[in-house]
Formats: sequence, C-alpha cells, structure tokens
Amino acid sequence: MPIRQWSGRTIAMSGVARLSGRKAPLAVFAASALSLGLIAGAATAANDLDEKRSEKAKVDQRLDDAHDEVLAFNSKIRSATRQVLDARGQLPGARTKLNKAKAKQATSQAADKRAQQELEEAVAAVIRMEQRIERLEARLAQLQLEVGDFARATYQMGPFAELEIVLEAKDPSELTDRLAAIRSVAAANNASLDRMAQKQLEMEQAQIELERLRKVAKEKKAEAEALLAAAEQAAAEAAAAKREVEKLVQQEERALAQARRHRAAVKQQYDRLASEQARLQQQIAKAAARLERQSGLPTGTGNGDWYFPLPGYSIGSDAGWRLHPILGYTRCHAGADVSAPSGTPIRAVDSGVVIQAGWNGGYGNLVTIGHGGGLTSSYAHQSSISVSTGQSVQRGQIIGSVGSTGLSTGPHLHFEARIGGAPYSPRGWFGSGSKSRVCV
Repeated sequence: MPIRQWSGRTIAMSGVARLSGRKAPLAVFAASALSLGLIAGAATAANDLDEKRSEKAKVDQRLDDAHDEVLAFNSKIRSATRQVLDARGQLPGARTKLNKAKAKQATSQAADKRAQQELEEAVAAVIRMEQRIERLEARLAQLQLEVGDFARATYQMGPFAELEIVLEAKDPSELTDRLAAIRSVAAANNASLDRMAQKQLEMEQAQIELERLRKVAKEKKAEAEALLAAAEQAAAEAAAAKREVEKLVQQEERALAQARRHRAAVKQQYDRLASEQARLQQQIAKAAARLERQSGLPTGTGNGDWYFPLPGYSIGSDAGWRLHPILGYTRCHAGADVSAPSGTPIRAVDSGVVIQAGWNGGYGNLVTIGHGGGLTSSYAHQSSISVSTGQSVQRGQIIGSVGSTGLSTGPHLHFEARIGGAPYSPRGWFGSGSKSRVCV
C-alpha cells in the first residue's frame, strides 16, 4: 500500500476514497488504526534513535576530549621529533670534533715518543761524556804523579845533579851512557808534560761539551714534558668529545623512544575510541533504518548515481588503507577526500533524512543522511552545518560548508558511503567505479 509522509505523520492514502455507505465507518476505522500503528511504530523507532543519539552524544564528548588529547600527543611527538633532529644535527659536528681530537692526540703522542727518544739519547751522551771526563781525570792524575816524582828526584839531587853524574863517569863509554840516560829522562819528563797538557786541554773541552749536552738534555726534557702535557690534553679533549657524542646518541635514542611511546599511546587511544564510535554508529544506523522503514523511505540500496557533493571539484584521495597524515600509521580511510576552499557549499548527494548533524570526534562537524535500505552518506570536517537531525533533505540541497574541523590537515570534504555501517568506495555512486567494500 503506498504510504506518504506529511508533517511528521504517516497516513494511508489509497482505499479510503473508495469506501462508501455503511461500510465507510469500518473502513475509516481500519485506515485510522493502520495509520496510528505506523505512527506508533515511527515514534518507537524515533525514540530508539534518540536514545542511541543521546548515548552517542556522550561518546562524542569523549571523542572531543580524546581529540584534544590527540593534539597534545601530536605536540609531544613533534617535540620529540625536534629533539631527534637536533641531536642528529649536532652529531656530525661532535664526530668531527672527536676525530680532530683523536688526530691531535695521535700527533702529540708521536711527538712525545720522539722527544722521549731524543731525551734518552741526550742523557746517554751526557753519561758517556762524564765517563770520558772521569778517564781523562784519572790519566791526568797519573801524569801529574809521574811529573811530580821526577821533580822531587831532581830537587833532591840538587842543581848540579846532572853535572855530577857526568863527572863521575870513569871512561868515555860510561860518560856516553850517562849522557844518554840524562837525555832519556829529560825526554820522558817532557813527554809526560806534553801529555798532561794535552789531557788537560781535552778535559776542558770535554767539560764544555758536557755542559752543552746537559743543556740539550734539559731542553729535550722540557720539550718532552710539554709534548706529554699536550698529549694528555688531547686525550682529555678526545674523551670529552667521545662523551659528548655518546650523550647525543643517548639523547637521540631517548627522544626516539619517547616519540614511539607517544605514538603508541595515540594509536591505542584513537583505536579504542574509534572502535566504540563505530559500534555506536552501527547501532544508530540500525535505529535509523527502522526509522526509515517507518518514515516511508525506499528500501533499496541506492543503485543509481548520486549528485556530486562539491560540483566543480573532484576526488583527490579515495577510500582504502592509507598512512594517516596526522597519526602517522596505516589505518582504514573509510571515505574519499575532496579538496576545496573553506566555506564552499556542500550538497546532499540524494534525497533522504538527516540522521546525524553535529560534532563527531575526529570527523569534526559531521552530517549523515539516510537514503533507505541502510545506505548512508556522511560529510565530515565541515566549518558549519545547515541542517538538523530528523530533517528531510532533497538531492542537491546545501547541507553545510567545507572546513577543517576534527582530525584534519586542511580544508576539504571527507565523504563516506556506507551500507549497514560498512564503508564502500564512493566512486561507485558517481559513475567512475564499482560499489565495492573497502578495508576488508
């Protein structure tokens, strides 16, 4: 029997006009009863839908709070990411500083090693020269002893000792021998004096060389000490640079771990609320379907084409699995995105009844229209809404304006097509694809 909805009431149209005579009161009563039954059924469905909407409104408030938490988490993630980038930006400089310190340390250690070797050689030269001087002193003392003995013997013999030795000769042969002996002793004495003078000169030169070697050894020691101090300083700088690099690496690791924890918390919170929202959305869809049946909406699943919600624009991102631009992980993108300037009018894709109009968590300002048979169309992130829940709308009617409310990166329309709460690719209703399920 055809049914017409008018002023919120459902009345039976056919059959009443044909009733006449005495049967008319009975027919009128039957028609009235039918009408009252439909009205009562619609009222029950409406009350059920209102209860579900009231329950969902509470969840929407929680989603709104969760949205603020998501934004706070995003801020923490951005902060942690900046720390990671800062640490990574400082790592090259710290590594360069470490490499320079290590090179300086290696150079200083090599120079210190050479200086130590030179110092050891200088000390060895000093020791050798001191030993030589000791030997010269001993030889000089021996020569001085020999010359002293000759001098004492000559003194004891008196000034005419040589003359007496000659005069006491008994014959010319003995005289010759005595003269030769005198000359030999004199020559030996002169040789001793010459050697003593030579050794004295050598010792003086050795003393000069010893002083020079001692000065060189002192300079080498000072140089070695300076180079050793430089090497120790370089080692300390290298150790400090190494600690700095390790600190930066640890800072980076902590920042990354913090970012991962925050991201996991965001995902867990968002998934939990999204699951609860989907559950309530299905309940609302069932209640809306009952209301649609009682309100006289068609029972098909929308096999025809729809009016495009933003004439002059086109779908940029279709439904399906994708990387969420804010949350940063792969999730189901249940609808299509159409970019347009903020404030661009949004139009209903087909006639139907508004089953939701208001804030809905990550969707921001959302309008959902029931088209019968469990088929719904949803319009998210609106800057303003022009319809209200329970209102009938016509194909092409303006229902709101493009915005960027909820979890959105910029002005655009997020549009969804659902049958029984399950997401479908909207392209199938716009003549550019099949009406297929997504994210299954």
